[in-house]
Amino acid sequence: MEPVLWRVLEVSGDKTALMLSEKILDGGVPFNPDSGLEWASWWSESQIRKFLNGKEYVESVSADVTKIKVRNLKGYSFYGKAFSVGEGSGIISTDVDNSSVYEDSTVTSGPNTTDKIFLLSYAEAGNSAYGFVDSNSRKTELSDYGVAQGVNKNTVDNKKYGFWWLRSPGSFVDYASCIYSDGYLYYDYVSNGAVGLRPAFRLNLENIIFTSPAAGGKQDDLTASLYKQSYTSDDKGRDEHKLTLATNTYKLASSVTSAPIVVGTSVDVTLEYSGASTGAGYHLTAVITSGDRSLYYGRIKSLETAADASGAATFVIPEYREGEEVYIFVEGRNDNDDYKTDFAGVPICIAGSGRTIEPLSEDVEEPRPETKFVTVNPSELTLVKGYDKKLTVSFAPEGALEEVTWSSDSPDVAAVDPVTGVVSALKAGSAKVTVTAKTSGKEAFCTVTVTEKPQASGLILTPAAMTVSKGVTEKITASFRGIAEQPLTWSSSKESVATVDKEGKVTAKSEGTCVITAVTKDGNYSASCEVKVTAATVVHGGGSGGCNGIGAGALALLAMLPCLLIRGKRER
Repeated sequence: MEPVLWRVLEVSGDKTALMLSEKILDGGVPFNPDSGLEWASWWSESQIRKFLNGKEYVESVSADVTKIKVRNLKGYSFYGKAFSVGEGSGIISTDVDNSSVYEDSTVTSGPNTTDKIFLLSYAEAGNSAYGFVDSNSRKTELSDYGVAQGVNKNTVDNKKYGFWWLRSPGSFVDYASCIYSDGYLYYDYVSNGAVGLRPAFRLNLENIIFTSPAAGGKQDDLTASLYKQSYTSDDKGRDEHKLTLATNTYKLASSVTSAPIVVGTSVDVTLEYSGASTGAGYHLTAVITSGDRSLYYGRIKSLETAADASGAATFVIPEYREGEEVYIFVEGRNDNDDYKTDFAGVPICIAGSGRTIEPLSEDVEEPRPETKFVTVNPSELTLVKGYDKKLTVSFAPEGALEEVTWSSDSPDVAAVDPVTGVVSALKAGSAKVTVTAKTSGKEAFCTVTVTEKPQASGLILTPAAMTVSKGVTEKITASFRGIAEQPLTWSSSKESVATVDKEGKVTAKSEGTCVITAVTKDGNYSASCEVKVTAATVVHGGGSGGCNGIGAGALALLAMLPCLLIRGKRER
């Protein structure tokens, strides 16, 4: 999957922007498989509409009349695949005007619809204000994914240009308007799955804190002096931007105060703040903007720990001019890579008039923090031959979690299941069991000792000895060999070091060594496990479950300069 580049066609009153994908993104979806009907070319009944909108799909008011069961023939929706939760809530549900039809059309257009994602109409594809001045301006390259979906294409100078649907009816029943690979406005048969998709939507501009250069303009290290943002233009004079959107996921109290910021060549800023969200990868950030365009940007303080929720920060504005805005806000673990949408808390303006910035309607999902280290519990283990024990893995910092794999350097002594971490004692000796985090490559170890114990009747505890970190809970398993299974009484020789409950669950309290003992109800048998407690890891997370993927399509914006257009017509 490649980053999605969106062209800004129109800005309406500084509130919304009409966006169109720069490339043909997908294909293999007929406009409507139900041909031969008056409404087969209506956008309201198109299965493309359902595919594009996914869970946001709103059934047409004409559904009761047409009796068409609109289907999505793909196993995914464009909306669900291309946008994260935060990005999706920044897209406005739009009342879509479907009155436009191909010129000289003999069919009706169907009712208007409410859509988050839609296609351009015949009239919009010929609108000079949108940059469509001629057929050449409508020629559109295919994404690699679009090529893979079988979209009709024409290769010129190693560039693949494709066909793309419009939402308007064509000249006759069973035909919908489209753009050919050479850029001409025409139409094609509604059941043709080889015409591609160039989605459009309206973006809520009030969710935008600022835009920054899509490539390399937003540094991710801490800085004392804000970085100047450098924008570059393509051969058509267009800048590529990425978005930072406001969300209530991250908080900053309204009590930010600073010394007056005055116009000058350089300004040293000292501020106090409170009520900031904290966590691994969280930062207090400053940006200087002109409108929503960032001029200077920098992460000025780490908000790693709870103690960082309130405090002071200093930074330098290399140049501050009259009319510019200075915002302070909290950034969490967001996609700060090039071409990816970022998310931050609703900012506080400390200089300038400021703009109306509204948070997204939904909180965002953030990626897990990068793993700094992993720990195996227990880290030392004594097993009797023939017995098993499940090892667990912890991650630091808090919230980090990866898939792991387990291995043993002596599998003939102690074998380990590569997925579950269950160690099986096979013969007397020692082995080192290693857990490896698949993404970060971090490793941790458990030293396993296997003993030969006489197979006499009695009570056996597994493990016979273990080393655990302070704060960790581990379970001791009791087995009855040659005697009747019966209730057990558990005890710890030093509860200040480790405690044990009635089910054999041991909780490590403080550094030291103690002995956990189990006694049968009849008092005839007992067994012990030596427990060594070591210093706690910094933070530990859950077990060795799956990895949390944040994929989702990024919003990179292509700002267009105004240009004149004329409408093209396809010759038959």
